[in-house]
Amino acid sequence: MSSLFKGSCCGGNGEAAGGSRTRNKSCVCELLNNIANTNGNFCSMAAQQRLLIVLKGASTPLSLGGETTPTIFTLVRFDDDSSCAVFSYLDATTGLNQTFVIDCRCICGIVCVPQTTTNGNGGGVALG
Repeated sequence: MSSLFKGSCCGGNGEAAGGSRTRNKSCVCELLNNIANTNGNFCSMAAQQRLLIVLKGASTPLSLGGETTPTIFTLVRFDDDSSCAVFSYLDATTGLNQTFVIDCRCICGIVCVPQTTTNGNGGGVALG
C-alpha cells in the first residue's frame, strides 16, 4: 500500500491497545456519524445522501453487482459505539432495495453522488 495512506483515515486499526477507540476512529467514521446523527449535510442540500464507498486497500469504489459500475449507497443508520454503518442500495439485477452493513473502519473513503433530475430535454441536471 502506498505511504500516502499511512497515518491517514486508511491507516490504523480502530481501537489501539490501551487507547480510546473514539480517538482512533477514522475520519470516515466521524463523517458518517455526523451525516446520520446530526443531520449533517456533507454532500448537498438533498434529504438523503447518495454515496460511493471505497474500501481500505481498494483504488475504485465498491461494486456489489460484480461489474465495474459502482454501487450507489444511501446511509440508513450509523452506530458510533459499534462503528456499524447500515446502507441501502438498489440491486441492479433484481431491482430490489438491499441492505449493506459494514464496520466504518473498513472504509477508506466516500464519494458524494449528486442527485439528478430530468430537465425538459431528457438530460440529467445535477442538484446541489
